[in-house]
Amino acid sequence: MFSISRTQHSLTVNWDGQEVLGYHFPEDGNRPYCHPLRLPGGPPLTMNEPGDHVHHQGMWVAWKKVNGVNFWEQPSPGEDATGFGKIVPLQLVEQTAGSGWARIIAENAWSDWQGVTHLTERRQLTLGAPETGKENFKDAIRILVELEFRPNEREVVLDLRRGEPGADGRFYSGLAIRFANVLTPGNLLDADGRTEAMDIFGKQSRWCSFTSRHPADSKVYGAAIVDNVKNPRYPTTWWVRNRENYCLIHPSLVYYEPLHLSPDDVLRLRYFVVLYQGEPDVALLDKLSEF
Repeated sequence: MFSISRTQHSLTVNWDGQEVLGYHFPEDGNRPYCHPLRLPGGPPLTMNEPGDHVHHQGMWVAWKKVNGVNFWEQPSPGEDATGFGKIVPLQLVEQTAGSGWARIIAENAWSDWQGVTHLTERRQLTLGAPETGKENFKDAIRILVELEFRPNEREVVLDLRRGEPGADGRFYSGLAIRFANVLTPGNLLDADGRTEAMDIFGKQSRWCSFTSRHPADSKVYGAAIVDNVKNPRYPTTWWVRNRENYCLIHPSLVYYEPLHLSPDDVLRLRYFVVLYQGEPDVALLDKLSEF
């Protein structure tokens, strides 16, 4: 059975008393984020604020450019904050848990260094009870991530920096997962059978997974992000990395062109994040992209 415990600025989602997800919304931070992600009784699959990219925070949502404001990275301590934004927690709308599911709903304001709000975000995380006995998955948890963005009475352009793939901090936008360094490098797989990072990078596919053996218990674990057929520009384009001490996957729907929102538009995005033990269940991931 799920339960949720709370401290002042974080929630912990547990299954039968074992942590599966932490949701953090620090008042003095740069954004809300989820860390760790794990199966019940398993080791953490994510990492928070690694030294090479301190703005990588487990599983998070950000954008390189929103009306030219950088919500992906953050200024160094003491650095001029001009040009940067923060995703500010407004309220926790819901935190409920039961025998088969747990849900967190939060509202956030995407505000720039001058205090101007460019987007209001409603974020909903719904966790399903662990599944066992699947053909490939030995154990799995589905997390439905639903994001709703509303312009704050202004036109909004969601964009990133463009150029050669992977060069000079480009192609950053949207939902992302940074994996624990102890899992790196692992095995990538997308819905079209591609397994090499640079073959997946910049390509469209319905889902992408990362799988590796964890040294903590010598078991194989993985996580997949599944795009949804109703999302804009489905199937999404992917930004991935898979090398020693640096593995990350995220769908980037503005990889090739910006997304423009008028003041009365609403951008809705829906993804499944699947945590699993064993190898990726291709049939299940294909099915989830149609939900």
